[in-house]
Amino acid sequence: MTLLALEAVSLRYGRLLALDRVSFTLGPGETLGLLGENGAGKTTCLRILAGLLLPSAGRVRFDAGDLYPRPQRLARRIGFMPTGLPPDERACETLDFRARLCGLSGRARTAEVERLIDLCQAGDFARRPNGALSTGMRQRVALAWALCGSPDLLLLDEPSFGLDPRQQLLLRDLIADAAKKSAVIVSSHGLDELARVADRFLVLHRGRVRHDGPVPGSLLEFFLDLTRPEKDAP
Repeated sequence: MTLLALEAVSLRYGRLLALDRVSFTLGPGETLGLLGENGAGKTTCLRILAGLLLPSAGRVRFDAGDLYPRPQRLARRIGFMPTGLPPDERACETLDFRARLCGLSGRARTAEVERLIDLCQAGDFARRPNGALSTGMRQRVALAWALCGSPDLLLLDEPSFGLDPRQQLLLRDLIADAAKKSAVIVSSHGLDELARVADRFLVLHRGRVRHDGPVPGSLLEFFLDLTRPEKDAP
């Protein structure tokens, strides 16, 4: 079963072609590791999938329907880690707002916020302003935001940034649990960590797909060889 399909998706920022005819599919239960050098198009790709950036060309299909032009109708089914949290808002208020966006109300909304706080071990700081939280704490709130409503597609951009080793183990368990029924895409420069959570890898290089599939042997060695400058020569 295919949950997500990108068909020749491109995106331009003025003269810059950030994504160039990117195509791939993903099904429930798959965890895809998304990697590439800085500027390869990883975050752009994730933002398109999250419904935050309209592609310049191509098609994004989600569960047999088109994601665009109305991605907001899928707010509950697609979870994406926000890059910033309102600094004056308490973490619990941020998660309550996300639960409302997911269509939850009353006791169901309260129960979901409590579940997320417990799931991401945020109870000690849930009532503190986001601006007063450490980087690792904010990452856990952002992760809880993405997990709200148990989405069918989970998009994680550098989720382990700022997390200590114990929290990284928690993250690994959360990804493994989500992947039991959801499709998961994880983007990270931490290739060792990525190799532990993903079973398939999509390598973007200068906006294009350079590899899609499993990787034999060392992920780091494979990536460095695949993106050697001489391989870009005509």
